[in-house]
Amino acid sequence: MKVLTMIDSFKGTITSSELGKITKDVLESKNISCDYIPISDGGDGFLECIEKVITCKKVEMTVNNPFFSKINSYYLIDQKENTAYIEMALASGINLIKEKDLNPFLASTYGTGELILDAINKKCKKIIVGIGGSATNDGGSGMLEALGIKFYNNDFLLSQMNCEKIGKVTHIDTKTFFENIKNISFKALNDVKNPLLGKSGATYIFSKQKGAKENDFPLLEKYMKNYSDVCKKEFNVDNSMYSGSGAAGGMGFALKTFMKAEFIQGTKYILDLMNYEKFIENYDYIITGEGKIDIQSLSGKVVFSIKQRSLNKKVILVCAINELDLTKIKEYGIYKIYSIVPNIATREESLNNPIESYKKLCKTIELFK
Repeated sequence: MKVLTMIDSFKGTITSSELGKITKDVLESKNISCDYIPISDGGDGFLECIEKVITCKKVEMTVNNPFFSKINSYYLIDQKENTAYIEMALASGINLIKEKDLNPFLASTYGTGELILDAINKKCKKIIVGIGGSATNDGGSGMLEALGIKFYNNDFLLSQMNCEKIGKVTHIDTKTFFENIKNISFKALNDVKNPLLGKSGATYIFSKQKGAKENDFPLLEKYMKNYSDVCKKEFNVDNSMYSGSGAAGGMGFALKTFMKAEFIQGTKYILDLMNYEKFIENYDYIITGEGKIDIQSLSGKVVFSIKQRSLNKKVILVCAINELDLTKIKEYGIYKIYSIVPNIATREESLNNPIESYKKLCKTIELFK
């Protein structure tokens, strides 16, 4: 009997790799053969997934974090395919910033642009950007600045772009930018379908977790609308309502509008890259999950993608919180669901001791009952 574990991170508490290793250790202590592969939708942990699936060269470099402090980061190059893999979260991610310091008015994607520019300078012709887990709401303007876009407020050149500054933009200069990205193709990986603007857009749905208060929303949205309008005037195209343009604080918008990026569901891309159906042939059970399992988990997220493609394998879900009706799990195509709350710990106990709580949960997994 063999088990494969591919669990999405429990956001803000346990990474995909940590979840996989804990599950493997506990199951193997019961003499159950278990392997794990980290999984991501393009956000946190994206490069860990890529490193497990294909052979890549790791390129380490110093970049600017969302508030222009220097940090160590990296990206991957598949030299055989002349392809670079960039994880936005490793340069512009929310996990890089203390919660008290989050500020969507000032956070910038400049560091992500630095990673992309370095890959371009190393002659990569295909660039795959995993977008998600960002601390930003700048419409990707910081990234674009790093790649050569010049943003102006009338005759004044703006720098260190962020959401506050895109509200001041009157026109842009794209010449250097298009010279830099000439003959390069881009793909954007994410599972978010939100547009850039509106009540279901980047600001109203995602900026609160990045430090915004509700009374900040109208101003943040005003700045983003100005930026969108300037881009529309420049390119004679409006991507503000394009599905996924609101991903990662509008990074999706920048990639679509300026780079003509192809949008791909992140989990699908990774499963395709590893030839998932072939890969799982020798496994009997697939364990997947995420922090909170609800009906949305079964309609487009990591859990859904893995469940849909696991064919006749028994799929087990693990999570911190489960909101699915346990009497209907067979209808959902799920073998079993194990949740930390309330069976192992309270919500507060789980957040305070996530690793220990998850270890205890793994000890309760019974494959035959």
